[in-house]
Amino acid sequence: MSESNEYLHIEVLMEDGVTLSHFERLTTNESITFNNFIAKFDRNANGFLSIKEGDTFSAINVDKILKLTPKDIHHF
Repeated sequence: MSESNEYLHIEVLMEDGVTLSHFERLTTNESITFNNFIAKFDRNANGFLSIKEGDTFSAINVDKILKLTPKDIHHF
């Protein structure tokens, strides 16, 4: 089974007004993918969410997030 090359674009609005783009690999559908992304907050004990897998320096403070907005599907 090959991995999907489809990603859900999630817009992350931070407390300081900065908007980040995060791309989460699409699983079953957009809703499940977005909910799985939200579930990562509960599994992360240190208060920071990695936004780029494998890069420990690419993380955001979850306490500073104001809004998460699922946007559209991208094909990479």
